[in-house]
Amino acid sequence: MPELPEVENYKRYFDGTSLDQKIVGFSCADDRLLKQAKDDFISQLVGKKFTSSKRIGKYFFVETDGESTLVMHFGMTGKLTYFKDIEDRPKFAHIVFEFENGFHLGFENKRKFGWMDLADSVESYQKEKKLSEDARDLSWDDFYAALKNRKTFIKPVLLDQSVAAGIGNWMADEILYQAKIHPESKLEALKEDHLKTVFESMKKVIEMAIDKEAVYTDFPEDYLMHNRNEGGKCYHTGDEIIKTKVGGRATYISSKWQEKIQ
Repeated sequence: MPELPEVENYKRYFDGTSLDQKIVGFSCADDRLLKQAKDDFISQLVGKKFTSSKRIGKYFFVETDGESTLVMHFGMTGKLTYFKDIEDRPKFAHIVFEFENGFHLGFENKRKFGWMDLADSVESYQKEKKLSEDARDLSWDDFYAALKNRKTFIKPVLLDQSVAAGIGNWMADEILYQAKIHPESKLEALKEDHLKTVFESMKKVIEMAIDKEAVYTDFPEDYLMHNRNEGGKCYHTGDEIIKTKVGGRATYISSKWQEKIQ
């Protein structure tokens, strides 16, 4: 599933290909991928220009010179493809924008879990969906405040998009591995110093993943991602990586490296 680093890649790709483009056509081969009627997308977007973009977590927003903001969520397999001739339309580009310059932007969505919506503004949509600031931009004070008075394990809290928008399953595992904290550590037992370490690890993992353009094989060798599988070995201790479930999500742990704080 595209997480924060992948969606940041898509934003940069979009900005380099489609920003300031005038939309002259819109097509969707499966209306289930649209959160509103296709006619609303046509009336609100065709004839307008994409003027700016913003990413909050896994959500991608594109503002126009009209009244509506386009919202994209990439689901499991979504991605963007810019192409010229409609004959070159990718097989799974179920949604296509046609631009005045003759090029097209396709929203590829093989498994059809991705979708598009229209919003009045980024701010109104963020409030409606109870999204925090993007995890990359999140301040320590806001992060710490969001954790107060919660009684649960640390990993499910990291996955809560109202706490740190954009953190997904592999990122939560990596953040806690880098912080040397077990995913089943109780939040109420963690001291401020522990939480500060988690926060700093979150920032480090995000920046590294963006810098490597989410190419996991390029991650530093001491990252869990290289051994995030059953039978994998912890880089630091050599013990076997354990697969379990925390908060209903598959979770990979080095029990010797990561301290369970209760």
